[in-house]
Amino acid sequence: MSNRTVLVAVVAALVGLGAGHQIWGARPAAYPAPNLPSPRSKPVDEGFAPIGVEGEIREILLEPDTLARTEALARRLSELGPESLEPVRAAYEDVLLDQGDTELVLFGEWWGSFDPNAALRWTQHHWNTDEQVPVLRGVMRAWGRSDPITAITTAGAVAPNDVQRLLWVDYVLRGWDESVIDGATSYALSLGAGPQRQWALTVTIRRRVMRDGPESVIAWAEALPEDDEALKLNAYRRVAAAVAEVDVDLAAAFAERHMDGPYGRGLPHRVGATWIKSDPEAAMRWLAAMPASENRNTGVMEAYRAWLARDRKAAQAYVPATPHDGWLDPAVALYARSISLRDPHGALEWASGIRDVDLREGTMGNIARKWYMRDQGAAEAWLAQSDLPPDLIRKIKIVHTNKRAREAAEAQGRL
Repeated sequence: MSNRTVLVAVVAALVGLGAGHQIWGARPAAYPAPNLPSPRSKPVDEGFAPIGVEGEIREILLEPDTLARTEALARRLSELGPESLEPVRAAYEDVLLDQGDTELVLFGEWWGSFDPNAALRWTQHHWNTDEQVPVLRGVMRAWGRSDPITAITTAGAVAPNDVQRLLWVDYVLRGWDESVIDGATSYALSLGAGPQRQWALTVTIRRRVMRDGPESVIAWAEALPEDDEALKLNAYRRVAAAVAEVDVDLAAAFAERHMDGPYGRGLPHRVGATWIKSDPEAAMRWLAAMPASENRNTGVMEAYRAWLARDRKAAQAYVPATPHDGWLDPAVALYARSISLRDPHGALEWASGIRDVDLREGTMGNIARKWYMRDQGAAEAWLAQSDLPPDLIRKIKIVHTNKRAREAAEAQGRL
Protein backbone atom coordinates (compact mmCIF):
# COMPACT_ATOMS: atom_id res chain seq x y z
CA MET A 1 0.00 0.00 0.00
CA SER A 2 1.37 3.42 -0.90
CA ASN A 3 1.89 6.30 1.50
CA ARG A 4 -0.69 8.29 -0.44
CA THR A 5 -3.36 5.63 0.06
CA VAL A 6 -2.81 5.45 3.79
CA LEU A 7 -2.69 9.24 4.14
CA VAL A 8 -6.02 9.40 2.32
CA ALA A 9 -7.25 7.06 5.02
CA VAL A 10 -5.87 9.39 7.68
CA VAL A 11 -7.82 12.31 6.27
CA ALA A 12 -10.95 10.18 5.98
CA ALA A 13 -10.56 9.03 9.55
CA LEU A 14 -10.03 12.50 10.94
CA VAL A 15 -12.93 14.14 9.14
CA GLY A 16 -15.31 11.20 8.86
CA LEU A 17 -15.70 9.98 12.43
CA GLY A 18 -18.74 12.16 13.08
CA ALA A 19 -20.99 10.40 10.41
CA GLY A 20 -31.29 -4.15 0.93
CA HIS A 21 -32.16 -5.40 -2.22
CA GLN A 22 -31.27 -8.43 -4.34
CA ILE A 23 -29.22 -6.17 -6.59
CA TRP A 24 -26.56 -6.01 -3.88
CA GLY A 25 -26.38 -9.80 -3.62
CA ALA A 26 -28.10 -12.66 -1.82
CA ARG A 27 -27.77 -13.15 1.95
CA PRO A 28 -26.16 -16.47 2.97
CA ALA A 29 -27.54 -18.63 5.76
CA ALA A 30 -24.61 -17.86 8.07
CA TYR A 31 -21.41 -15.85 8.23
CA PRO A 32 -19.20 -17.53 10.85
CA ALA A 33 -17.16 -15.37 13.20
CA PRO A 34 -13.40 -16.00 13.17
CA ASN A 35 -11.48 -17.19 16.19
CA LEU A 36 -9.61 -13.93 16.74
CA PRO A 37 -8.54 -12.17 19.92
CA SER A 38 -10.37 -9.09 21.16
CA PRO A 39 -8.99 -5.64 20.29
CA ARG A 40 -9.74 -4.47 23.82
CA SER A 41 -7.40 -6.71 25.84
CA LYS A 42 -5.55 -5.27 28.82
CA PRO A 43 -2.09 -3.78 28.17
CA VAL A 44 0.83 -6.08 28.75
CA ASP A 45 3.15 -5.62 31.70
CA GLU A 46 5.17 -2.45 31.10
CA GLY A 47 8.26 -4.39 32.09
CA PHE A 48 7.93 -6.41 28.90
CA ALA A 49 8.96 -4.60 25.75
CA PRO A 50 8.01 -6.36 22.49
CA ILE A 51 10.66 -6.30 19.80
CA GLY A 52 10.49 -5.88 16.05
CA VAL A 53 7.34 -4.74 14.27
CA GLU A 54 5.12 -5.47 17.28
CA GLY A 55 7.27 -3.25 19.49
CA GLU A 56 7.40 -0.45 16.90
CA ILE A 57 3.62 -0.37 16.41
CA ARG A 58 2.94 -0.62 20.14
CA GLU A 59 5.28 2.29 20.82
CA ILE A 60 3.52 4.38 18.17
CA LEU A 61 0.09 3.51 19.62
CA LEU A 62 1.23 4.73 23.03
CA GLU A 63 2.40 8.11 21.67
CA PRO A 64 0.33 10.71 23.60
CA ASP A 65 0.13 13.32 20.83
CA THR A 66 -2.78 12.43 18.53
CA LEU A 67 -1.45 14.06 15.35
CA ALA A 68 2.06 12.70 15.82
CA ARG A 69 0.66 9.23 16.58
CA THR A 70 -1.61 9.25 13.52
CA GLU A 71 1.14 10.45 11.19
CA ALA A 72 3.66 7.90 12.48
CA LEU A 73 1.15 5.04 12.33
CA ALA A 74 0.09 5.87 8.78
CA ARG A 75 3.70 6.09 7.66
CA ARG A 76 4.74 2.79 9.30
CA LEU A 77 1.70 0.82 8.14
CA SER A 78 2.30 1.99 4.58
CA GLU A 79 5.70 0.29 4.74
CA LEU A 80 4.37 -3.07 5.96
CA GLY A 81 2.86 -5.94 4.01
CA PRO A 82 0.63 -8.97 4.79
CA GLU A 83 3.49 -10.80 6.49
CA SER A 84 3.33 -8.27 9.32
CA LEU A 85 -0.33 -8.89 10.19
CA GLU A 86 0.29 -11.02 13.29
CA PRO A 87 2.80 -8.66 14.99
CA VAL A 88 0.69 -5.60 14.09
CA ARG A 89 -2.45 -7.23 15.47
CA ALA A 90 -0.56 -8.30 18.58
CA ALA A 91 0.50 -4.69 19.14
CA TYR A 92 -3.09 -3.52 18.83
CA GLU A 93 -4.23 -6.17 21.30
CA ASP A 94 -1.71 -4.86 23.84
CA VAL A 95 -3.24 -1.38 23.88
CA LEU A 96 -6.69 -0.28 25.02
CA LEU A 97 -8.62 1.29 22.15
CA ASP A 98 -12.20 2.52 21.97
CA GLN A 99 -14.82 2.67 19.25
CA GLY A 100 -14.09 5.26 16.59
CA ASP A 101 -10.40 5.61 17.38
CA THR A 102 -8.42 6.69 14.34
CA GLU A 103 -5.89 3.95 15.01
CA LEU A 104 -8.55 1.30 14.45
CA VAL A 105 -9.70 2.93 11.22
CA LEU A 106 -6.12 2.87 9.91
CA PHE A 107 -5.77 -0.76 10.96
CA GLY A 108 -8.97 -1.59 9.07
CA GLU A 109 -7.72 0.28 5.98
CA TRP A 110 -4.36 -1.48 6.10
CA TRP A 111 -5.69 -5.00 6.73
CA GLY A 112 -8.50 -4.49 4.24
CA SER A 113 -5.98 -3.67 1.52
CA PHE A 114 -4.71 -7.26 1.38
CA ASP A 115 -7.26 -9.50 3.17
CA PRO A 116 -10.57 -7.64 3.43
CA ASN A 117 -12.65 -10.75 4.14
CA ALA A 118 -10.69 -11.56 7.29
CA ALA A 119 -10.65 -7.91 8.33
CA LEU A 120 -14.42 -7.73 7.89
CA ARG A 121 -15.01 -10.87 9.96
CA TRP A 122 -12.74 -9.51 12.70
CA THR A 123 -14.63 -6.22 12.72
CA GLN A 124 -18.04 -7.86 12.90
CA HIS A 125 -16.92 -10.31 15.58
CA HIS A 126 -15.38 -7.79 17.98
CA TRP A 127 -17.55 -4.69 17.58
CA ASN A 128 -21.29 -4.25 17.75
CA THR A 129 -23.20 -2.52 14.97
CA ASP A 130 -22.68 1.03 16.26
CA GLU A 131 -19.07 0.55 17.32
CA GLN A 132 -17.94 -1.15 14.12
CA VAL A 133 -18.86 1.69 11.75
CA PRO A 134 -15.51 3.56 11.69
CA VAL A 135 -13.45 0.36 11.42
CA LEU A 136 -15.80 -1.17 8.88
CA ARG A 137 -15.65 2.04 6.85
CA GLY A 138 -11.90 1.61 6.57
CA VAL A 139 -12.13 -2.06 5.60
CA MET A 140 -14.80 -1.59 2.93
CA ARG A 141 -13.18 1.54 1.53
CA ALA A 142 -9.86 -0.28 1.14
CA TRP A 143 -11.65 -3.23 -0.44
CA GLY A 144 -13.30 -0.86 -2.89
CA ARG A 145 -9.86 0.24 -4.09
CA SER A 146 -8.76 -3.29 -4.93
CA ASP A 147 -11.87 -5.35 -5.81
CA PRO A 148 -15.04 -3.24 -5.70
CA ILE A 149 -17.43 -5.71 -7.31
CA THR A 150 -16.58 -8.47 -4.82
CA ALA A 151 -16.85 -5.93 -1.99
CA ILE A 152 -20.30 -4.82 -3.13
CA THR A 153 -21.44 -8.43 -3.51
CA THR A 154 -20.20 -9.20 0.00
CA ALA A 155 -21.98 -6.13 1.36
CA GLY A 156 -25.22 -7.42 -0.13
CA ALA A 157 -24.64 -10.84 1.35
CA VAL A 158 -23.60 -10.12 4.94
CA ALA A 159 -24.71 -6.59 5.92
CA PRO A 160 -27.18 -6.93 8.81
CA ASN A 161 -30.01 -4.85 7.32
CA ASP A 162 -31.02 -2.69 4.37
CA VAL A 163 -29.71 0.56 5.86
CA GLN A 164 -26.34 -0.96 6.68
CA ARG A 165 -26.20 -2.52 3.22
CA LEU A 166 -26.49 0.89 1.59
CA LEU A 167 -23.86 2.34 3.92
CA TRP A 168 -21.42 -0.48 3.18
CA VAL A 169 -21.85 0.08 -0.55
CA ASP A 170 -21.29 3.80 0.09
CA TYR A 171 -17.89 3.00 1.65
CA VAL A 172 -16.98 0.69 -1.24
CA LEU A 173 -17.91 3.30 -3.85
CA ARG A 174 -15.74 5.90 -2.10
CA GLY A 175 -12.76 3.57 -2.23
CA TRP A 176 -13.53 2.59 -5.80
CA ASP A 177 -13.63 6.24 -6.85
CA GLU A 178 -10.24 6.85 -5.16
CA SER A 179 -8.59 3.88 -6.90
CA VAL A 180 -7.01 3.50 -10.31
CA ILE A 181 -9.87 1.14 -11.21
CA ASP A 182 -12.31 3.01 -13.43
CA GLY A 183 -16.02 2.45 -13.40
CA ALA A 184 -17.58 3.64 -10.11
CA THR A 185 -19.86 6.14 -11.84
CA SER A 186 -20.61 3.70 -14.66
CA TYR A 187 -21.60 1.12 -12.08
CA ALA A 188 -23.96 3.61 -10.42
CA LEU A 189 -25.51 4.45 -13.78
CA SER A 190 -25.97 0.77 -14.60
CA LEU A 191 -28.22 0.10 -11.61
CA GLY A 192 -31.93 -0.05 -12.25
CA ALA A 193 -34.24 2.77 -11.23
CA GLY A 194 -34.72 2.84 -7.49
CA PRO A 195 -33.01 3.72 -4.20
CA GLN A 196 -29.80 1.79 -4.96
CA ARG A 197 -29.04 3.85 -8.05
CA GLN A 198 -30.02 7.10 -6.33
CA TRP A 199 -27.75 6.33 -3.38
CA ALA A 200 -24.85 5.30 -5.60
CA LEU A 201 -25.21 8.41 -7.76
CA THR A 202 -25.20 10.61 -4.66
CA VAL A 203 -21.88 9.12 -3.53
CA THR A 204 -20.11 9.10 -6.89
CA ILE A 205 -21.30 12.55 -8.03
CA ARG A 206 -20.16 14.19 -4.79
CA ARG A 207 -16.77 12.51 -5.23
CA ARG A 208 -16.55 13.71 -8.84
CA VAL A 209 -17.32 17.29 -7.81
CA MET A 210 -14.47 17.20 -5.30
CA ARG A 211 -12.06 15.47 -7.66
CA ASP A 212 -12.86 16.95 -11.09
CA GLY A 213 -14.51 20.26 -10.18
CA PRO A 214 -18.15 21.39 -10.47
CA GLU A 215 -17.94 22.61 -14.08
CA SER A 216 -16.74 19.21 -15.25
CA VAL A 217 -19.54 17.41 -13.43
CA ILE A 218 -22.21 19.72 -14.82
CA ALA A 219 -20.88 19.11 -18.34
CA TRP A 220 -20.93 15.35 -17.70
CA ALA A 221 -24.55 15.45 -16.52
CA GLU A 222 -25.71 17.59 -19.44
CA ALA A 223 -24.07 15.15 -21.86
CA LEU A 224 -25.88 12.10 -20.46
CA PRO A 225 -28.09 10.43 -23.07
CA GLU A 226 -31.80 11.22 -22.92
CA ASP A 227 -33.08 7.68 -23.40
CA ASP A 228 -33.47 7.20 -19.64
CA GLU A 229 -35.38 10.21 -18.35
CA ALA A 230 -35.49 9.01 -14.73
CA LEU A 231 -31.72 8.51 -14.65
CA LYS A 232 -30.96 11.94 -16.08
CA LEU A 233 -33.42 13.59 -13.71
CA ASN A 234 -31.80 11.85 -10.73
CA ALA A 235 -28.33 12.83 -11.95
CA TYR A 236 -29.35 16.49 -12.37
CA ARG A 237 -30.77 16.63 -8.86
CA ARG A 238 -27.65 15.17 -7.32
CA VAL A 239 -25.37 17.37 -9.38
CA ALA A 240 -27.34 20.45 -8.26
CA ALA A 241 -27.00 19.54 -4.57
CA ALA A 242 -23.33 18.51 -4.81
CA VAL A 243 -22.28 21.61 -6.77
CA ALA A 244 -24.19 23.85 -4.33
CA GLU A 245 -21.91 22.61 -1.55
CA VAL A 246 -18.87 24.17 -3.23
CA ASP A 247 -20.21 26.87 -5.60
CA VAL A 248 -23.77 28.07 -4.99
CA ASP A 249 -23.67 30.58 -7.84
CA LEU A 250 -22.78 27.88 -10.34
CA ALA A 251 -25.42 25.55 -8.89
CA ALA A 252 -28.05 28.31 -9.04
CA ALA A 253 -27.22 29.02 -12.68
CA PHE A 254 -27.47 25.28 -13.48
CA ALA A 255 -30.88 25.07 -11.78
CA GLU A 256 -32.18 28.21 -13.53
CA ARG A 257 -31.03 26.91 -16.90
CA HIS A 258 -32.89 23.62 -16.56
CA MET A 259 -35.74 24.17 -14.10
CA ASP A 260 -38.37 24.53 -16.84
CA GLY A 261 -37.03 21.63 -18.89
CA PRO A 262 -37.68 17.88 -18.70
CA TYR A 263 -34.98 17.35 -16.05
CA GLY A 264 -35.59 20.44 -13.94
CA ARG A 265 -38.16 19.20 -11.45
CA GLY A 266 -36.71 19.52 -7.96
CA LEU A 267 -33.62 21.55 -8.85
CA PRO A 268 -34.65 24.69 -6.86
CA HIS A 269 -35.33 22.39 -3.91
CA ARG A 270 -31.89 20.73 -4.13
CA VAL A 271 -29.97 23.98 -4.49
CA GLY A 272 -32.06 25.89 -1.95
CA ALA A 273 -31.92 23.22 0.76
CA THR A 274 -28.13 23.00 0.38
CA TRP A 275 -27.64 26.79 0.22
CA ILE A 276 -29.59 27.11 3.49
CA LYS A 277 -26.61 25.59 5.30
CA SER A 278 -24.32 28.53 4.46
CA ASP A 279 -26.59 31.56 3.88
CA PRO A 280 -30.30 30.88 4.42
CA GLU A 281 -31.54 34.40 3.67
CA ALA A 282 -29.59 34.50 0.39
CA ALA A 283 -31.12 31.16 -0.56
CA MET A 284 -34.62 32.47 0.14
CA ARG A 285 -33.94 35.65 -1.87
CA TRP A 286 -32.83 33.51 -4.80
CA LEU A 287 -36.03 31.47 -4.63
CA ALA A 288 -38.16 34.63 -4.29
CA ALA A 289 -36.72 36.03 -7.51
CA MET A 290 -37.77 33.00 -9.56
CA PRO A 291 -40.89 33.07 -11.73
CA ALA A 292 -43.90 31.61 -9.97
CA SER A 293 -44.21 27.85 -10.54
CA GLU A 294 -44.85 24.62 -8.70
CA ASN A 295 -41.11 23.97 -8.95
CA ARG A 296 -40.37 27.25 -7.17
CA ASN A 297 -43.03 26.53 -4.53
CA THR A 298 -41.46 23.17 -3.74
CA GLY A 299 -38.05 24.83 -3.51
CA VAL A 300 -39.34 27.42 -1.03
CA MET A 301 -41.03 24.79 1.12
CA GLU A 302 -38.10 22.35 1.21
CA ALA A 303 -35.47 25.04 1.74
CA TYR A 304 -37.47 26.48 4.63
CA ARG A 305 -38.03 22.98 6.04
CA ALA A 306 -34.26 22.46 6.00
CA TRP A 307 -33.80 25.82 7.73
CA LEU A 308 -36.29 24.91 10.45
CA ALA A 309 -34.45 21.66 11.07
CA ARG A 310 -31.08 23.41 11.17
CA ASP A 311 -31.88 26.61 13.11
CA ARG A 312 -35.49 26.68 14.25
CA LYS A 313 -35.24 30.00 16.09
CA ALA A 314 -33.78 31.90 13.12
CA ALA A 315 -36.17 30.29 10.66
CA GLN A 316 -39.18 31.18 12.80
CA ALA A 317 -37.97 34.78 13.12
CA TYR A 318 -37.63 35.08 9.35
CA VAL A 319 -41.25 34.65 8.25
CA PRO A 320 -42.87 37.45 10.34
CA ALA A 321 -40.06 39.82 9.37
CA THR A 322 -40.28 39.19 5.62
CA PRO A 323 -42.78 41.00 3.37
CA HIS A 324 -44.07 38.77 0.61
CA ASP A 325 -46.67 38.70 -2.10
CA GLY A 326 -47.36 35.00 -2.04
CA TRP A 327 -44.00 33.49 -2.96
CA LEU A 328 -43.33 32.68 0.72
CA ASP A 329 -46.67 30.93 1.29
CA PRO A 330 -45.17 27.39 1.22
CA ALA A 331 -42.82 28.47 4.01
CA VAL A 332 -45.67 30.22 5.84
CA ALA A 333 -47.51 26.89 5.94
CA LEU A 334 -44.54 25.25 7.67
CA TYR A 335 -44.04 28.25 9.94
CA ALA A 336 -47.68 28.13 11.06
CA ARG A 337 -47.42 24.44 11.86
CA SER A 338 -44.16 25.01 13.74
CA ILE A 339 -45.78 27.48 16.17
CA SER A 340 -49.16 25.75 16.46
CA LEU A 341 -48.41 23.87 19.66
CA ARG A 342 -47.68 27.02 21.66
CA ASP A 343 -49.95 29.41 19.74
CA PRO A 344 -52.78 27.72 17.83
CA HIS A 345 -54.71 31.01 17.38
CA GLY A 346 -51.66 32.72 15.87
CA ALA A 347 -50.84 29.69 13.73
CA LEU A 348 -54.35 29.60 12.26
CA GLU A 349 -54.23 33.33 11.60
CA TRP A 350 -51.00 32.93 9.65
CA ALA A 351 -52.38 29.97 7.76
CA SER A 352 -55.57 31.83 6.86
CA GLY A 353 -53.54 34.29 4.79
CA ILE A 354 -52.14 31.64 2.44
CA ARG A 355 -53.39 32.35 -1.07
CA ASP A 356 -53.51 28.86 -2.51
CA VAL A 357 -56.80 27.28 -1.43
CA ASP A 358 -55.55 23.70 -1.13
CA LEU A 359 -52.43 24.70 0.79
CA ARG A 360 -54.40 27.05 3.04
CA GLU A 361 -57.14 24.58 3.92
CA GLY A 362 -54.68 21.71 4.30
CA THR A 363 -52.54 23.73 6.70
CA MET A 364 -55.50 25.03 8.71
CA GLY A 365 -57.01 21.56 8.85
CA ASN A 366 -53.77 20.07 10.14
CA ILE A 367 -53.39 22.73 12.86
CA ALA A 368 -57.05 22.67 13.92
CA ARG A 369 -57.22 18.87 14.03
CA LYS A 370 -54.22 18.61 16.37
CA TRP A 371 -55.62 21.44 18.50
CA TYR A 372 -58.99 19.67 18.65
CA MET A 373 -57.30 16.53 19.93
CA ARG A 374 -55.42 18.47 22.62
CA ASP A 375 -58.15 20.89 23.72
CA GLN A 376 -61.56 20.06 22.26
CA GLY A 377 -63.42 22.90 23.97
CA ALA A 378 -61.13 25.69 22.78
CA ALA A 379 -60.94 24.25 19.27
CA GLU A 380 -64.74 23.86 19.11
CA ALA A 381 -65.19 27.52 20.06
CA TRP A 382 -62.80 28.62 17.34
CA LEU A 383 -64.34 26.38 14.69
CA ALA A 384 -67.83 27.67 15.51
CA GLN A 385 -66.89 31.22 14.50
CA SER A 386 -64.51 30.29 11.66
CA ASP A 387 -65.40 30.50 7.99
CA LEU A 388 -63.89 27.13 7.15
CA PRO A 389 -65.97 24.99 4.78
CA PRO A 390 -68.35 22.62 6.62
CA ASP A 391 -66.74 19.58 4.99
CA LEU A 392 -63.30 20.60 6.29
CA ILE A 393 -64.68 21.12 9.81
CA ARG A 394 -66.22 17.64 9.65
CA LYS A 395 -62.85 16.15 8.66
CA ILE A 396 -61.12 18.05 11.49
CA LYS A 397 -63.49 16.54 14.05
CA ILE A 398 -63.78 13.04 12.64
CA VAL A 399 -60.34 11.86 13.79
CA HIS A 400 -61.13 12.79 17.37
CA THR A 401 -64.63 11.32 17.12
CA ASN A 402 -63.27 8.03 15.81
CA LYS A 403 -60.66 7.96 18.56
CA ARG A 404 -63.33 8.39 21.23
CA ALA A 405 -65.45 5.68 19.63
CA ARG A 406 -62.48 3.27 19.61
CA GLU A 407 -61.70 4.05 23.23
CA ALA A 408 -65.33 3.45 24.22
CA ALA A 409 -65.42 0.14 22.33
CA GLU A 410 -62.17 -0.97 23.95
CA ALA A 411 -63.49 -0.03 27.39
CA GLN A 412 -66.71 -1.97 26.73
CA GLY A 413 -64.69 -4.98 25.67
CA ARG A 414 -62.74 -4.91 28.91
CA LEU A 415 -65.90 -4.93 31.08
